[in-house]
Amino acid sequence: MDPIITFAAIIILILATGILKDWRNSAPPHYSYSLVIACRDEEDNLPTLFKSLQEIEYPISDYEIIIIDHASRDNSLELIKKFCNSKTNRQYLHLSDKDNEYKGKKYALQKGVEIAQYEIVLFTDADCLPPADWLEEMNYYLSENTGMIVGYSPEKNKSDFRNFSQLMTASVYCSTIGLGLPFSSNGRNLAVRKSVFKQVAGFNKIKEHPCGEDKQLLQLIDKTKYQIAYNARNKVYTKPNTKDYVNQQKRRYGQFGISSPFYKFASLLIFLFYIYLPLRLILGANFINFFLYFFPFMIFWAFSLQKHREKFRLKHILYLLIYPYYLIFFSLYGMISKWEWKA
Repeated sequence: MDPIITFAAIIILILATGILKDWRNSAPPHYSYSLVIACRDEEDNLPTLFKSLQEIEYPISDYEIIIIDHASRDNSLELIKKFCNSKTNRQYLHLSDKDNEYKGKKYALQKGVEIAQYEIVLFTDADCLPPADWLEEMNYYLSENTGMIVGYSPEKNKSDFRNFSQLMTASVYCSTIGLGLPFSSNGRNLAVRKSVFKQVAGFNKIKEHPCGEDKQLLQLIDKTKYQIAYNARNKVYTKPNTKDYVNQQKRRYGQFGISSPFYKFASLLIFLFYIYLPLRLILGANFINFFLYFFPFMIFWAFSLQKHREKFRLKHILYLLIYPYYLIFFSLYGMISKWEWKA
């Protein structure tokens, strides 16, 4: 048996155990929430977002909706005004210009959190569809020690491989959080305690980078005494990106520069391993080595499917083989080429 592949198999099994951790409380307290959504030029997405928000099943006195228009050039602001003026627990903030100091949408989110009246702040995006029980379910993952809750946000009605890749990303988030070494988070389904947000100075320390505000915020909160939890039960679906998919993938995976030193080192080892793996399997032609690698990977995937309540497909066997190289390709492509962020 190859010692390098054996070591990798052990690491994969350890990651699988991280997925098993459960943060859900059996008898949760009842919290109040501030939903903060930043948008720019989203007139096509806002009607479906508003429909989802209107279907939220939670006492209207225990949550508010804050929508920040970030210098939209379309009809977004008028749609937001109409939506917010129809209920007392809704408000909007219009930013007429983009802030040059804060990159991406950090400035809009910062302003939204500043006017939030409740301690628990929920983030999502304008192209997302929060479920009706979003707030009720979040109660189960909150405690006095919780600083952040990372949620699951797959694309709706897209290709099997894109759904697979998003679930794999969520699996890594879930696993590393479960092991106490959180890697990243998803701003489409994210809860943050406002007092902790203020404790780490919000986005003020991380305002220079055009994206990755969710990942960088997680890294800041991870340094506090508060714990980070993972909620796999609530799926906040997002609409599939059909216009600039390649640009989106470069932006998502090409964030090596903002990773912690530990994960930079781990990423380098993973890259080297997946260069070594096919060479070793082809040159060695040893079925035992392949089984030694792939069986733990299947265990990891089975745990993730059960955790996220997703179904196994035969295609997943092929996807498990090619996904690491898909990840490496877009990670490298994102680091060496430019990508754009509309906000």
